[in-house]
Amino acid sequence: MAVRRRDFISSRTLIFGFLLIFFFSYQAWYKPQETPPPAPEDTTVPSLDLTLGSTTSTQTTPSQPSLLEPNAPEVSETLVAKASAPPSHHNETLIAIRDLIEQGKDVTAEEKLRALPDAVSHHPETRSYVATLWNNLGVLQKETRGPAASIASYQAGLALDPKSPALNLNLAQAYWETRDPELTREFLENLVQLVPQRPFPHLALADLLYRDDDLAGAAQHLERATRLARGNRQLASYLQLATAKVKAAQRTEQTFLARESSHFVVKFDGEEDHAIWHEVLTILEDAYRDIGQKLGHFPSQPIPVVLVTRQQFHSAMGTPAWADALFDPVLGRIKIPTQGALTDPEWLARVLRHEYVHALIHERMGLEVTAVPRWLNEGLAMQLAGDQWPDIDQVALSRNVTLVPLPLLERGWGHLSADAATLAYLQANSATHYLIDRYGMHNVREILDLLKARHNIGDAIQAKLMISYDVFQQRWTDNLNAKLSARSNKGTRHPSFE
Repeated sequence: MAVRRRDFISSRTLIFGFLLIFFFSYQAWYKPQETPPPAPEDTTVPSLDLTLGSTTSTQTTPSQPSLLEPNAPEVSETLVAKASAPPSHHNETLIAIRDLIEQGKDVTAEEKLRALPDAVSHHPETRSYVATLWNNLGVLQKETRGPAASIASYQAGLALDPKSPALNLNLAQAYWETRDPELTREFLENLVQLVPQRPFPHLALADLLYRDDDLAGAAQHLERATRLARGNRQLASYLQLATAKVKAAQRTEQTFLARESSHFVVKFDGEEDHAIWHEVLTILEDAYRDIGQKLGHFPSQPIPVVLVTRQQFHSAMGTPAWADALFDPVLGRIKIPTQGALTDPEWLARVLRHEYVHALIHERMGLEVTAVPRWLNEGLAMQLAGDQWPDIDQVALSRNVTLVPLPLLERGWGHLSADAATLAYLQANSATHYLIDRYGMHNVREILDLLKARHNIGDAIQAKLMISYDVFQQRWTDNLNAKLSARSNKGTRHPSFE
């Protein structure tokens, strides 16, 4: 990483606009994760041609612009440190460390910082400068290896300069991104005093309060964050949306009862839904063990599940008519309409397990959940939940099907018609099944790890599967062609992917 000016604390991390934008962009890139429409029936009539659509004619872009744009406005001004190293006997060493950080050599820079003699920190100006170097090192580590790698450096800097706004802000952001329990309410309230014009401390406080089910307190801090983010219209607009969602949840759930298990909290209307909550908790606890082992991740805190009427479900969430249930990434909770829940236990188990996978992927990926292509997110939800959908080659035996290239199924599907959504889910299910069956769930988990480390899906596939994204798609389509050939009657021309 090249720091724009010597001894400046990098604006890309000191300001927290990018962090907030990544956190909130999930709603813009991905419509809330809906349970798919009912699976089409399997039939065995003669096959028809099955071709892969072009990237120009079938593009499925989100209906709303994303907050995650290259020129998205920043939230706050840059905080800077001293422009030059203060005079000392160790000036040459400190400048060398500064240069190593600017050159992106974080390992060597950390070794030299830790090797500094205690006498370097005796002078206040020198101590402050060394703290700045630790901060800059943390910035570099976060950008190259993720927020967890930066925490120790920020802590080392704060040991030298406990009141540094930059170090406190950066450490708070790293704690928040990693869900570190050290991010306490007291820490954030002190941060508000150090950086009173920054919206991040209020956002993080709202997050803590929301997790404690203090919806009123969460809404209050979201409103404060919104006022402080007025200079960023995109961020302010989203904060207003988040505030409205929290307030709506507060109004809807103020009379709800709550029942807890070890890993979930179910909120429901005491009169209408009393018979359902026990069944819901039973299904989810089974999903916790089964799906957690497959995905290699278990939630760090109880996941809330809210039971609502079907009318409330569609009107409050603005979900497509074909959606059965959803995981709301803004509020971090699963919402299930209660109508018919007990009369169709298979449906209830299916949608709960499906949405739980979405919730688990959301928590596993944190701020980088936007890097998971929608086809993979939905495909994992279908595969790990055990959804009984037919293979796409089975569907192709009954009707003409044109596939959409996987890169065009990486973003939101909420605007799709029911038929287009069904095809998207079929493709997601088929491609993910092939990925797991051919390369193993271990490699899938490692692909998710690379996506979390800010690699794109093409690079992640290349690194773990040793093939390109295009080759993976071609192998998947070749596999479908083989299945279609096997299903065709002898002597009958079978359909193919192109």
